[in-house]
Amino acid sequence: MKPLIKTIQSFEEAVRSLKVCVIGETIVDEFITVKYEGQSMKSFCPVFRYTDDEAQKEQQLGGAAAIAGHLTDFVSEVSLITNRENEIVKTRLIDKDDQKKHVEINKFDQRNFGKLDIDVSEFDVVIVADFGHGFCNGLNVEGKYHFMTQTNSNNFGYNRMSKWKEFRKKSACMDLREASLQVNKKTNFSERALIDSLFNYEINAEGLFLTLGKKGAVYYDGHNYVRQDVFKSPIVDTIGAGDTFYAFACLSAEVGTDNIEDIMLVPSLAASLSCTWLCNREVVTKEKLLEHANRFI
Repeated sequence: MKPLIKTIQSFEEAVRSLKVCVIGETIVDEFITVKYEGQSMKSFCPVFRYTDDEAQKEQQLGGAAAIAGHLTDFVSEVSLITNRENEIVKTRLIDKDDQKKHVEINKFDQRNFGKLDIDVSEFDVVIVADFGHGFCNGLNVEGKYHFMTQTNSNNFGYNRMSKWKEFRKKSACMDLREASLQVNKKTNFSERALIDSLFNYEINAEGLFLTLGKKGAVYYDGHNYVRQDVFKSPIVDTIGAGDTFYAFACLSAEVGTDNIEDIMLVPSLAASLSCTWLCNREVVTKEKLLEHANRFI
């Protein structure tokens, strides 16, 4: 049996009985296909034309809803605690010919979600995804859980992991830009000493996952330092790949592995798979993950 396939099967066996709770903002990702018509003659702005086909407008559930969706086929139960639909909408105008994103327009209907006291005692795994739109600001969850904060254009520099430094986390996850903001300096985290400094900088987690884009990912728990190369695949869209990685990283951190070097294999493979479709058009399943793994054997 090939090692990668064996790792996936061991992971599936370890997580299949888990009851999971995902807490965080659901983001409606809306895509409208347009045709670029050139530059306006009277102002410095591009001009686009809507296509006539109504089917060219597509809506997908992203954010916490996407994280929950990816895990549904792998665990016993997934519960989602989130905001109502259409409160947070990100509309993207994409090109009819090459799917290139031209413009993104954000809509936030409600910013004060109030206090959230959540009882998660019945769940084996609790995953919190703070996308910085206010839903998690009043969150109160007992016990330890897996945590991610996301930096985007709406909250750049304000939605850092240190907001949650008083909460003890089973694992934390961030990308390179979020890590740089956390330690107040731009860095590529190519050295173990740098990831060690980040791990001790108001993270307050038992383990830290750091995604590095094309350079793969890093895991550190204060003792074990693991690097994982990216699984290269034909890329359609990278939006949502980080959320996919996070979803499976939480499960990997929860159940552990026979070999610590394998802790990021399934998360990285799942993230690679999610790059083969537009944003959150599909979810990761056991069948798709195994099919994708066979490309690398």
